[in-house]
Amino acid sequence: MAEAIIGPLVGKLQELAVSEARALVAVNDDIRSLRDKLMWMQAFLRDADPRRRVVPDEASRVWLHQTRDAAFDAEDAVDEYFLLVDLSRYPSWTRTIIRLVAGFTTQISVRHNLSCKIKAINTRLENIVNNKDKYKHTEDSTDKAVVPWRASTTISVTPTKLDNLLQPPLVSREDKHQELDSALRDGTDCQRVISVTGQSGVGKSTLVRDIYERLVIKNHFEMHALATFPPYSSASDILKLVLRVLTEDDFTLSRKEVHKKLHNELKGKKYLVVIDGEVSTTEWKRILAALPYVVGSRVVRMSKDKPEEPPGNYEHRVIQLDRFDKNATTQLFQQRVCREESSPKYNEAVRNGVGKDYQQDIFDTTEGLPLAIVLLSGLLRTKEFPVEWSAVFDHLRSKQSKRLDSILSLCFDDLPYDLKSCFLYFAALPTNMLIEAQDLVCMWMAEGFLRPKEGMTMEKVGYRYLKELVARHLINLEPLHEHSPEEELVSIQSKVHAFLQIEAQEVNFVEIHSSDDIPSLSTARRLSLQNRMEKYAALTSPMPKLRSILSNFEKEEISKEDESSDEEESKAQKSASICLQCSHHGTKRKEEVIKSCIRQLLQESKFLRVINLQGLEVGDKLPDEIGDVVHLQYLAVTSCSLREIPPSVGRLSNLQTLDVRDTAVENLPEQFWKIKTLRHVFGHRLILPKRVGNLRNLQTLDTVKPDDYGWDRNTLAKLINLRSLFIWELSKDHVKALAIALKKLKHLVILTVHGDGIPSSVFTSSSLRRVEIMELDGMLDMPSEPEDIKSCLPNLLLLSLEKTKVSQEFINKLAELPFLAGLTMDLGSYKDEKLVFFAGGFHSLRRLTVDLVELKKVEIHESALPRLVDLDILDYSDDLEIEVMGECDIVDKLCSDDENLCKKIKRSNGLPRT
Repeated sequence: MAEAIIGPLVGKLQELAVSEARALVAVNDDIRSLRDKLMWMQAFLRDADPRRRVVPDEASRVWLHQTRDAAFDAEDAVDEYFLLVDLSRYPSWTRTIIRLVAGFTTQISVRHNLSCKIKAINTRLENIVNNKDKYKHTEDSTDKAVVPWRASTTISVTPTKLDNLLQPPLVSREDKHQELDSALRDGTDCQRVISVTGQSGVGKSTLVRDIYERLVIKNHFEMHALATFPPYSSASDILKLVLRVLTEDDFTLSRKEVHKKLHNELKGKKYLVVIDGEVSTTEWKRILAALPYVVGSRVVRMSKDKPEEPPGNYEHRVIQLDRFDKNATTQLFQQRVCREESSPKYNEAVRNGVGKDYQQDIFDTTEGLPLAIVLLSGLLRTKEFPVEWSAVFDHLRSKQSKRLDSILSLCFDDLPYDLKSCFLYFAALPTNMLIEAQDLVCMWMAEGFLRPKEGMTMEKVGYRYLKELVARHLINLEPLHEHSPEEELVSIQSKVHAFLQIEAQEVNFVEIHSSDDIPSLSTARRLSLQNRMEKYAALTSPMPKLRSILSNFEKEEISKEDESSDEEESKAQKSASICLQCSHHGTKRKEEVIKSCIRQLLQESKFLRVINLQGLEVGDKLPDEIGDVVHLQYLAVTSCSLREIPPSVGRLSNLQTLDVRDTAVENLPEQFWKIKTLRHVFGHRLILPKRVGNLRNLQTLDTVKPDDYGWDRNTLAKLINLRSLFIWELSKDHVKALAIALKKLKHLVILTVHGDGIPSSVFTSSSLRRVEIMELDGMLDMPSEPEDIKSCLPNLLLLSLEKTKVSQEFINKLAELPFLAGLTMDLGSYKDEKLVFFAGGFHSLRRLTVDLVELKKVEIHESALPRLVDLDILDYSDDLEIEVMGECDIVDKLCSDDENLCKKIKRSNGLPRT
């Protein structure tokens, strides 16, 4: 896929030509010539890429391969040059010294070497073009259009919030909903395994997740957890995920400790555990053996194959999902194909046309498979109705076999050029995993897939691309529920993921280490580590061309018992050398081998731009060699025992993102806080020093706390473009400094403050007009003029309060906020015993969560909360009263979800006297 290779390279050549215009006078013409050639070849490759699927022309395949190799060599030459002489990576005050040290002769030599390489690549590209014309067999094989419609060149979705693209549950599954609901809570005292089976793409996860998220289901069980994981994960990793959901806590436990703690958490409590992922028979038995026997408990498993019978102490219920019939197919297609931004008249015409003219075509093309239906709807929602629709169906009708593969190919080829690289990146990530949207966008940015356009930052462009993929139904957006919008999660269906992996390996986009065999890595440019048994095996190979390395493993602490068990398993399974070496020589030897692997990676892979190591142990401290990887833009080392980042990280003058969440890192070196290119910093209670550099590009600080010297009014003053700020352990001594700093943070969109005190300015400062999400945990210094809230926070969408001790008067002022859609009132957030929602208040509120055990009475007046669709009262006292005046539909839902709470509701007619 040409765009993933040539697109970022063209941008890099442009930057090189501009930034080094004076120093590279003799080379500049060659650079511009190469850039121009690549832009022309980019245009030809965009047409040739989809043609390779239709016309299996070997000459075109050779031409594509040679062009990619030439582009790779050009990228290597440019990166090598930047590595050696790009002086912009050093602080300005040292440039003179470095120039003296480097020497004029060295500069001339390096530039001459670059000039020779660029000229050779230019000549090579000319020969490739000449050979293409010379050996071309037929005009038809290359000139004929692949499809009779024009592929998309622009983004189809209008600017909107990502969560606005959430799709409703699959239609025509009401009978299966009832069957699963009955199997979960039919009142029988047995312990039951429920197997939901069906082929990939039939909607197993969608059905189970929809039922699982219903409050009535969760209230039926004392404990509930849903675990999502890559295929064939170990039982230990899966159980750890279950335990993490149950306890809502990050921890480092050995395998034996996980089993013990999980048993204690579930013992004597009726529980629901959902296993969403493919599990081997052996690991499945281990999972069931680790769960305690509790009458009325349920374990749900999703599987493509016929499920094996569980142990005798479990009752087994099987729910089989099949493809849709013609009517259900039409109904689902109509539900997904219409666009909110289109006129009602157009959408009505589409619905009528589907039912009248295209019903049979849709059913024949998709064969009733829900995945194929939603993919086809995602493709056609970008096509002109009805002209291009007919052309699409005519084309698909000619494909007599592998209809789903044909739909996937069309969906991929129809993407706008800039979007294909971003979509292909999912191949480097494990399937059936929830991926944080913000992490994905940061990696796209570091890879060079995103460029500022139309006045938007790279981040905004990335989120726009993400919305387009969601709108086309190529990836799934997970419901937020308790998550806030900055924690948006996406996932990709296994069939779509398999298609992307084939595409990615076809064009050498990424190498994946997922089995016992280690791929050839001498020319690999991206490496995805997905072998959970041998995490480090691939790191023993030299990878001089590597640009990105990614892993996604569970954090694990190995005990002596686990180590001996692993050794026996390794012998039995004839594992690879590095794993055997580590286990044979004990923990200390293992740590030495791991550190050696990481050091070798940093020394030999000098072109690295993205390091994303999740769950891969690197030792207590990153090697000092990290500072030599000067191209690095994204550094994430998470879910491991890392404690220290070396000062050499300050040399990473291109670094945009640092992520050390779920590690023991608290202090970052002083040099780090002076990197001017920083855009996003993620950690857990990182210490932010009193003085930082001029970080005008910084957009995210998550989460930070003051150092021993405290903050003053100047600490945050230069972070003028900060959009997300998460503060932890704010003492009362720092409240005033924060209040002053907030006056300068005029671009804040997300503000989270946890501490002993919270300044009233969070509700009274006009500088926070852009804030959309606010989470406060701590005593609020009540604003002296609460009437200012409406004008100071006109864009606030979500508000979460805990330990704030606000009053009824304050709640009344919140009710005036024009766009407030979500309000959470956690423990200690409210100081009165009676909470009243008056008529006309909170007219935009859609979700209300109340967790106030000290509350004695709740009043909901008629016409209050008119748009509320989700009301959760989580913890309440036995003597709580709920008085509802007039009609209130949400109360009926509350009654169906919680029978005990329903008994506390008193209805009355009419409005009380004011």
